Amino acid sequence: MFEQYLVNPNGFRNVKEDDQVIGYEVQLRIPYYRGLPMSCVEVIDLTVDGEEVANEDMAITVKGETFTFAELPTAINHRWEMIETITVFVKKPGGLAEGEHKVHAFVSLRISYLPFNNVGDDEKVLVLEA
Repeated sequence: MFEQYLVNPNGFRNVKEDDQVIGYEVQLRIPYYRGLPMSCVEVIDLTVDGEEVANEDMAITVKGETFTFAELPTAINHRWEMIETITVFVKKPGGLAEGEHKVHAFVSLRISYLPFNNVGDDEKVLVLEA
């Protein structure tokens, strides 16, 4: 429904810790017309430049709280609202090179009152700057 907004063109950057690039961040918007608890997020598949990101290499931040993908089913009190972005940190020593990168995201949401999941599938070319 709102999948065209899933990959947010803002907030795409490398992340440094102790002057070392340890990975990068991508911001996502919920592909649904309502907010949901993070425990309803069943799938986050991320591919950058054709390279699939393992869920174990992701950390997801919503409203200042960070979870591993495996912890999402327990995040019942942390909501992903329609107008908010979540930040997906990807552990990748050295990060990504400056310039354009093709970012593809697929998200599947469990909706309590629907007999099927709501999915969002979006791909954008984002520019990573120093």
